[in-house]
Amino acid sequence: MRRTGLVVVAATALALGAVGGTARADSTAAADVSASWGDRAQLRFTWTERHTVEGGTLIITDTTCDDRPVSVSVAVTTGAGRNLSLGDRHHAGGCGTSAEFRDIAASDDSGIRRLTLTICQHGGTCETRYAGANPYRLDALPF
Repeated sequence: MRRTGLVVVAATALALGAVGGTARADSTAAADVSASWGDRAQLRFTWTERHTVEGGTLIITDTTCDDRPVSVSVAVTTGAGRNLSLGDRHHAGGCGTSAEFRDIAASDDSGIRRLTLTICQHGGTCETRYAGANPYRLDALPF
């Protein structure tokens, strides 16, 4: 039985105090998703404040054994509404193998509203399987 897009998002740190100068704890998030055809992507990253996401690690796993490379695109939507690609990561290692990328980070002066993860199969089939909102409540900011 194939998993079809199980998304697990875990906030492991809570914001402390009120907005307006009081220190907050970082908020770590994780996504573990599978494309409808079966390939898998796992992403773990930290929202450090409303303008920055960092410390991201992405693992791409070929679980379909179909001799097709898998790529994952990571992007953020800024507070100003722009979509910024954080690049594509590619894995062509073959059946049952994984590739790890430790370079997921972004910062924008207008803030970051959300981070998305899209899995693509060689040949053009793509699915956006994760969209995580910044827990630092950008919707309350005047944009």
